[in-house]
Amino acid sequence: MNRGSFLFVESNTTGTGELLMRRARLLGFETYLATRNPARYPFLKDSVVQVIEAETRSPDELVGVATKLSGLAGIYSSSDYFVEAASSAAMAMGLPAANPEAIATCRNKSKQAAELQRQSIAIPETRLATSVRDVENILAQATLPVVVKPVSGSGSSGVRLCDSATAAIKAFESARGALLDQVDLPSPDILIQQYVEGKEYSAEIIACDGTLHCLGILAKHKGPAPCFVEVGHDFPAPLPEPSQRELASFAAGAVSALGLNFGPAHVEFVTTESGPVIIEVNPRLAGGMIPVMLSHALGTSILDMVIGLYAGEGFTPARASARAGAIRFRLVHKSGKLKRLGFSRNPDRTAPEAGLLKSEGVEVSVNGDFRDRVAYAIGVADELNAAVTAAQRMIDSIVIEIETASDETADTQVAGSSEGGWNLHPEAMKLLAPPIEISRDGRLLQHQAAIDEAHLVMLADQGLVSQPAAADLLKHILDLQNEGFQSLEGREAPRGLYLAYEAELAARAGPEKAGWLHLARSRNDLNATISLLSLREAACSISQQIGIAQDALLQRAEEASRLVAPLYSQYQIALPGSPGHYLLGVFFALGRERERLHSLLEDIRNCPMGAGAGGGTSIPVDPLKTAALLGFELPSFNSLDAVASRDHHLQGLSVFAGVSILLSRVAQDLQVWTTREFALVDIPDNLAGGSSMLPQKKNPFLLEHIKGSASAVIGAYVSAATATCKAPFSNSIEASNYGCSPLKLAEDALKQAITLTSLIVRFMSFNVQSMRENLEDGSGMTTVAAERMTSRGVPFREAHTIIGQIARRLSQDSSVAERRSELASHLAGVLPESLEECRDALQFGGGPGKRSTDDQVSVAKPLFQDMQLKCTEQSERWAHAKMYRKQRVKELIDKHRST
Repeated sequence: MNRGSFLFVESNTTGTGELLMRRARLLGFETYLATRNPARYPFLKDSVVQVIEAETRSPDELVGVATKLSGLAGIYSSSDYFVEAASSAAMAMGLPAANPEAIATCRNKSKQAAELQRQSIAIPETRLATSVRDVENILAQATLPVVVKPVSGSGSSGVRLCDSATAAIKAFESARGALLDQVDLPSPDILIQQYVEGKEYSAEIIACDGTLHCLGILAKHKGPAPCFVEVGHDFPAPLPEPSQRELASFAAGAVSALGLNFGPAHVEFVTTESGPVIIEVNPRLAGGMIPVMLSHALGTSILDMVIGLYAGEGFTPARASARAGAIRFRLVHKSGKLKRLGFSRNPDRTAPEAGLLKSEGVEVSVNGDFRDRVAYAIGVADELNAAVTAAQRMIDSIVIEIETASDETADTQVAGSSEGGWNLHPEAMKLLAPPIEISRDGRLLQHQAAIDEAHLVMLADQGLVSQPAAADLLKHILDLQNEGFQSLEGREAPRGLYLAYEAELAARAGPEKAGWLHLARSRNDLNATISLLSLREAACSISQQIGIAQDALLQRAEEASRLVAPLYSQYQIALPGSPGHYLLGVFFALGRERERLHSLLEDIRNCPMGAGAGGGTSIPVDPLKTAALLGFELPSFNSLDAVASRDHHLQGLSVFAGVSILLSRVAQDLQVWTTREFALVDIPDNLAGGSSMLPQKKNPFLLEHIKGSASAVIGAYVSAATATCKAPFSNSIEASNYGCSPLKLAEDALKQAITLTSLIVRFMSFNVQSMRENLEDGSGMTTVAAERMTSRGVPFREAHTIIGQIARRLSQDSSVAERRSELASHLAGVLPESLEECRDALQFGGGPGKRSTDDQVSVAKPLFQDMQLKCTEQSERWAHAKMYRKQRVKELIDKHRST
């Protein structure tokens, strides 16, 4: 079938550009590619597309090319840099196209930001810089960190997160040339944006005839800072359906505000406590093979959809699909020649597609953008977790081998280091010292760098190391931080992370200068300090997550406190209560666990630095200064205690275990209450799953994840305690490694449980009728009746016996109303007339009565606010210490910049 010709204007190099051309050909179009430089596209040698060399930045020249093609159906570009020219040419030819002026506004991110701001759509604070002076002036008024990005870039090229003026200036200078080697475009204008912290998402939108259709909301995963390389996407984003609709509407509003009334748009945004914030709107299909993943999940080819749209054949929205999709990428970890690249497993039903984005034999380098991707894998399943697992399992099977120009990797040693003579057996190294992975080791490296900053500032202040030498080392440490430690990715570490890191510093600063770094310290006090920084960070993060859960509990408790529900004892109905009473009980129990966490954080006041290997040092160091620069109050009083003790970790893991046990008990209750037999609560469909065999079955399986997470957290505590219990009271691998490493596992598992609990509490619904039906026979009110009899002079035990005999005589064959009537006739004057009356009578001892519940809420709110304030204050203390440390580092570097 010949449907005419279709002209593509340039192409993206690693995304769907080649696939679009193939699909157009398969759909019956004679396919052409206009390009300035065919050599940019290695895939052309095996392609059926017909190449036309032209100046693709000129719409007039593109029109000239287009007029020579017979039966031209459409013009399209999958490249950010040429969508405007392609649209102008299409419009001139009378073909379907978006408004070129709208695309121009959208492509210039400075103009885009101004237009969105003018239309009151939330964006980060954004300023334009054309010189270093501009950057300095902007930073004088901005709050760090900031994001530096080219005005018209794509694929995260030249985009960097900067937490210092030095880093921002360096990123500015680098960004100006970031696009030259890709599309031969200078980028003199650079944006400085306030960094917005939150969960990142994208909305994939297609506009047709003025109507905006959202294909879905995707959750985004990024590689390590300071770069913004996207390493994965999940569809649909794990959000409640109402939130998905709200975010789709928000994204569509941004697209509409920019005048994009035709074609695809890829909207990136961040959700914050105050609402979503647009990061940028791109007038094109999503990159990174996202359309391919969406096609698998939706069961409809997104590429065919776009080709048909631009060929004037209209647009049919994709049907709603219950399938989930995920995509994961593998990034190059170091520069060199790609000797080997391939998957060690084959695609299957849940991982239907995987592909290589680079070829063996090519030179690769770490750029900190989309070019770092070497492979992708797509997972598709009925549930998102299964799709993510499939994609991750596939991408984890990548076999990659890179040959570097030299072998100066982990074998580089610091001059004079006694470690240099130790070469670990290869088999032992494989087991105990795997290559560095920034995704796994990045947080420890950040803590290591922070300690180095504090230690060097102290040594320089004490005159133990010359200020120029300290300044030079600090500059290299700052460079490593700004690069996200990417030069260490994949580095062999036969003697541990620290010595590999130290070797990298030695290679940059020179062995003689780097040799001063380890003066008056040991890996023992270093490891002890890193472990406390990690614990402090984890405990604070868990406290914040608990705060989110408490907020949800408190909101739902107020809403549900006027409802009536059974209060159970040993799974038997005891009394009329309310869902609000139950949720408040969980709120207070969580609050006590949170108090324990903050007591722990207040107790982590002594910094181990200065303790050396356990016996202190003969060098006149100032450990109090080092402690203050790291946010501790005091140095350790006893050097052996500093490196030997891990009680804080055990205490922290104990609290984590307590929280997980509590959440597991709540999940058990909720799971029982969702059964048809109880039917007290209902979990929304987007927080539940179906059965692979039973069509009628709805599985509240997230509750099982909450219960299962408890086993991981409790196991982490038992593992740490077991590792520590027979370790000597000095530094030892059992205590410092095996006693501390379970923390990350426990933190991740507990965060998952808290997040899932928060979602379920926030969005579950109460079955009001079912809750009442279980109480309508009046048996649950008999305790209050017995207590009222005591006010008439009947001893409680006698009243208990009398009412128990009456209850046992009631016929279970009679109706609920008949049993209630018979009880009322026997207990006239003492049996409450309504369930609400009975519930509200239970106002003493913290019961579910209205007055008691109101009192509990009035106590809960200030408790919650006080704890939120305490959490903020602790975070601010550490942030101030970091700011002061960074200021001292900057002063030293600036003072000796010219030396």
